[in-house]
Amino acid sequence: MAYGKIKADAIIYDNSGSDVEVSTADITNKAGLASPTFTGTPAAPTAAQGTNTTQLATTAFVNAEIAADLTAAIGSTVQAFDADTAKRDTSNTFTGTNVFSGAFGVTDIDCIGKFSVASEAVSALDIDLSQSNYFTKTINGNSTFTFSNPENSGVACSFTLELTHTSGTVTWPSSVKFPADTAPTLTAGKTHLFVFVTDDGGTRYRGAALADYVN
Repeated sequence: MAYGKIKADAIIYDNSGSDVEVSTADITNKAGLASPTFTGTPAAPTAAQGTNTTQLATTAFVNAEIAADLTAAIGSTVQAFDADTAKRDTSNTFTGTNVFSGAFGVTDIDCIGKFSVASEAVSALDIDLSQSNYFTKTINGNSTFTFSNPENSGVACSFTLELTHTSGTVTWPSSVKFPADTAPTLTAGKTHLFVFVTDDGGTRYRGAALADYVN
């Protein structure tokens, strides 16, 4: 048995009866088995979708896995794509914790259960229709009300005013029309409910009253 070193530029080996010459430079540039660093575009066999082993994952395998996982998740943990970015679907279902501000552009709302709005306490004497549909106010002297921010003409909107009347007279906007064109007479020390409706952008409000509730 001989020991020592061989100096050669190439090595020839027998490949099933035919000699193959390999440059020693090609041998020394091969990647090692431990922690190899590849260059270029290394390739590997693509595992079947669903494989869960330590074998290498090709980009084809990763893409197949992502597609399969998304397909399985849609409708359960992932919402299906909806091209209607305006979100005006009448089939939308909202839970009781959803809070919306401003107009969110849905039509034909069918309510299952109660539909409620916040009761807005009026600090001055202007009823701002953009804030709520139910307002409360206590007066203890002569008071002149104004209404602001109704919907555009052609869109009907209404609101209720719960008025606690300690004393004084009430003056309504000139745009308010009561039955027989006469505002109701109010009894001091009582609470009154007024309902107003407009469909022409606030040019005219039709009003109705339930007066003289005991506080």
